[in-house]
Parts: sequence; C-alpha cells; structure tokens
Amino acid sequence: MRLAYYPGCVSKSSGREMDISTKAVCSALGITLEELEDWNCCGATHVSNELTAVGLAVRNISQTDLPIMTSCSICYSNLRSALQRMDDPNIKSRVNDILGKEHEGAKIRHALDVILEVLQKKNSDFLVVSLKDLKVAPYYGCLMTRPKGVDSPEFPTIMEKLIKILNATPMEFRLKTFCCGGPIFMPQQEVAEDLAFMILSEAKNTEAEIIVTLCPLCHFMLDAKQKTLEIKRGDNIGLPVLYITQLVGIALGLGPMELGLELNSVSPFDIVERIYERHTKG
Repeated sequence: MRLAYYPGCVSKSSGREMDISTKAVCSALGITLEELEDWNCCGATHVSNELTAVGLAVRNISQTDLPIMTSCSICYSNLRSALQRMDDPNIKSRVNDILGKEHEGAKIRHALDVILEVLQKKNSDFLVVSLKDLKVAPYYGCLMTRPKGVDSPEFPTIMEKLIKILNATPMEFRLKTFCCGGPIFMPQQEVAEDLAFMILSEAKNTEAEIIVTLCPLCHFMLDAKQKTLEIKRGDNIGLPVLYITQLVGIALGLGPMELGLELNSVSPFDIVERIYERHTKG
C-alpha cells in the first residue's frame, strides 16, 4: 500500500510521538508513506475565515494524486471538511483561482482506518506481542468522526475493532466522544480542566489500564495535563494515555524508542512491562 502522508503541525512539535509511532507502525506493516514535500497547516480549528481554512487544506490536498493519510484527527476532519466545502461552486472557484490550479478531489484516510484494514486481512502475519487481558479505554474526542465518514459520529466503534484485533479488551466508555476541553482551554481554563478530569475519572471507573486516543489536543489534555489535574483535584488517576499507533506498535513488537514512549508525560513503561509479563506467561 502506497499513500501520501500529511503529518500536520503538531507532529513536528508537541506531538512528535504520534508522528514517530505512525511512521514506525506503517513501516512494520509494509505501508509506504510519501510525506507531502511542501505541506502547510491544515487550516485547524482556530482559523475562523472559511475561505482561508479551505484554501490551506486544499493546498495540501492538491500536492498529490495519491490517497492522503494523516494520524491527527483534527487534520483528518479539516481536510475532509474542506473537500465538502469545495462542493460549493463559489468556494471552489475562489480557492482554485488563489491556488492557480484546478482541484480534482482526493481521498483522505486516517491512520486508524488504514492500520485496521491491513490487520483485518493478515493480523497473524504481524502481531508479535499479545495484548490479552489489557483493559483499554478508547477515547475518540470530537473530530475523528466528523464530518461523518467511516464510522458513526455519535457511536463510533472503529477503534474498538482495532483493539480487539490486538487481543486487548475495549472498555465500555460512555464519554468516548465527549470534548476534552482543549478547544476552550485558553479562554475557559477551569471549564476545560473540569471536562478533562471528568473523562479521566470515567476512564478510571471503567477499570481501564490505559487510554488510547487519536488527537494531539486530546492527548495534551489527558496526558500532559493529568498530573496538574490530579494535584488540583486531590485525586490520583495514574492512567497512561497512548496514541493508538503506540498501542499497535507494542503489539507489533516495536521498541519504546521506535514508538516515542519516552515522550509521553504519564509514563507508560510500567504497563508495557506488565504487557510483556502477561505475554511471556501465555
């Protein structure tokens, strides 16, 4: 499988572990990624001008004829939203004039969907470490399933399908599509922190051992902010928050450095050791 790869801005900064693990997992699965040579911001949620946001996204899309894969759910949502907005003749005409080329459309895929497709066909060829008995809280956040595409916006199950293929156990997690609070963190910090802590507490109540997510902003709120939230609320959560690509990489037998596990704020190394102990005991 050969795909164009759109990493997005965060993958080169605070979300490097997402980029590192995505490339490592795709390489292990025989997926060839060709990073867009001159990519720019996807238009992100903070770009309020519709034409500017669409133009930024379409500039990326127009650089390749290959299907485009990204591992960031924000980028995934924005690129797909831009394609839908290009159905408006007025917007399409103005964006094409600015870019100086005719946009012909494209297929946008998320790394989760791509990885699931490969493992559904030949999971026994790739899985090295069994994740049996590992309890996982799947957290989608707001944007992975919006606009509607490969899964239901309100009741998605695609991440659970992948978790089961890895022989782990997806927990019933009622807040899996709730907002993490990230988009309102600057103007409404207390409200944002309340949302994040509610999600973490609910995940803990399911008896999950880890949370997996797809979004760097969600990862920031649940992972990087977790210790601060524990101190403010006087309650210990202690749940590692992994990108789904990091979890898949563990099952593929990839090492911690290959998956950027040392970059996670809540150390996942204790749970990784437990995974290997369970695996060796059969």
